[in-house]
Amino acid sequence: MGVIDGRQVLCHGAFALAVGAVGAAASVVLCLVVNGAFGLLGRFPALLMGLPLFALASLALYRRHGVPLNTTTRSVARRIREDEVISPWLAPDILVGTALSILGGASVGKEAGALHMGASLGQLVARPFHLRSVYRSDAACGKDRTGMSAYAASAGMAAAFSALFFAPLGSAAFVMELTGYRREVVRHLPTLLLGCAVAWAGASLTGVGDVIPKVALPAVTWRVAGACVLVGAVAGVAGGLFGSAIDHVQRATEHIRRNYCLWAVAGSALFVALVLGAGWQAFEGTGAVQLAEALAGRAGAWDFAVKALLTLLCLGFWLRGGEIMPTFTVGALLGVSCTTMTGGDAGVSAALGLVAFFCAMSRCPLAAFLMGCEIFGWEGAPLFALAVATAYLVRRGEGYYALGATSMMRDALGRRRQRHRSAGRPAAQGEGRNAASEAAGSRRSARLVDDATRLVRTKAAEVEEELETHGDDAVK
Repeated sequence: MGVIDGRQVLCHGAFALAVGAVGAAASVVLCLVVNGAFGLLGRFPALLMGLPLFALASLALYRRHGVPLNTTTRSVARRIREDEVISPWLAPDILVGTALSILGGASVGKEAGALHMGASLGQLVARPFHLRSVYRSDAACGKDRTGMSAYAASAGMAAAFSALFFAPLGSAAFVMELTGYRREVVRHLPTLLLGCAVAWAGASLTGVGDVIPKVALPAVTWRVAGACVLVGAVAGVAGGLFGSAIDHVQRATEHIRRNYCLWAVAGSALFVALVLGAGWQAFEGTGAVQLAEALAGRAGAWDFAVKALLTLLCLGFWLRGGEIMPTFTVGALLGVSCTTMTGGDAGVSAALGLVAFFCAMSRCPLAAFLMGCEIFGWEGAPLFALAVATAYLVRRGEGYYALGATSMMRDALGRRRQRHRSAGRPAAQGEGRNAASEAAGSRRSARLVDDATRLVRTKAAEVEEELETHGDDAVK
């Protein structure tokens, strides 16, 4: 009969080709629209004043199509982990919403837009293929359709992200870590990688995407290794705090009042006031300009704090857009600031800060490492491994996307403990039965002793009464 269903293998292969092409097209359209919006902002800086209205328009579009107003990358990842359906309207809504936010100068990225669009379009593309598990063992136990919605959405996310950053391996790893290494996603990794490769090829032909400048990476020496550890430690602490801050602000606003339009207007107004009052117009938009400057070694000592604050305002107060490119920018700017301690090359420190900060914020170390290698070159693999490992170890708990890669280790430990409990349960049950039997025997023995005592006391009383009667007769 065979282990693999050949017909489903063909269906999954065709789906991978289709979702790769669609993901590449979605990424190209997103880049063109968002870049066009940012170009308009550069020509007409007064559009910054319209950010509150643009934020309201974005939320109105979500409400009209029935998409939850609190939709974020974190919530999309949670829905994928739970194998839920993603609304097909999420793709056009996040496209328009991100463009409107950038048009108003908001400090958000377009990468979350690519992830949301990919998840929505992935499930839409999968419909005509009627996907089931390629493993016959799943069909035998009636689980061949379980997790297919999660798999389709993950494939779409990985494809769109791969096309945006030209990083197929890092994109596949990011989606796996983002979805908590869901079983159906991991088992169909080959088709996931095929979709990423197709999307990468399509985007490479057009040349449209987030092109991050490369830096000259040094050979590994003790001094360079020390710089990697130091930058990784600083970025690890700061990245974890950054992701937690965004999450805490979102939770706080929801706890106070679930009026997302009110919070979006308030956050937009505060953002506009800060930018105009402090002259921070250079920090508007995704941060791609500041990222290029940081990788060239040109950045102010506290530029990372300004970009982090403005991004926190926008994302914490529910403006549409993403967090990944701003995260890259903040990490790179922080890396440049660390050169005052390391004395190393500012561009290299920026690259190390980028991957380490992203690792700590997302808790996705494999994705951070692979994306660093694909973006800056594989010759820097030892440097990125040191920085990512340090950043991951100095920060515990959840990242912005919940547990990320930690969920895999947590689930593995949970399964191990469950096996130990299951193995110990029969013995424990046997011991329980023995204890119950002993207790019942003790109760029966106690009852017999009580009955015997009462009987002896009754007989003694009868004998004593008889003796008294005989004594009285003898006296008479």
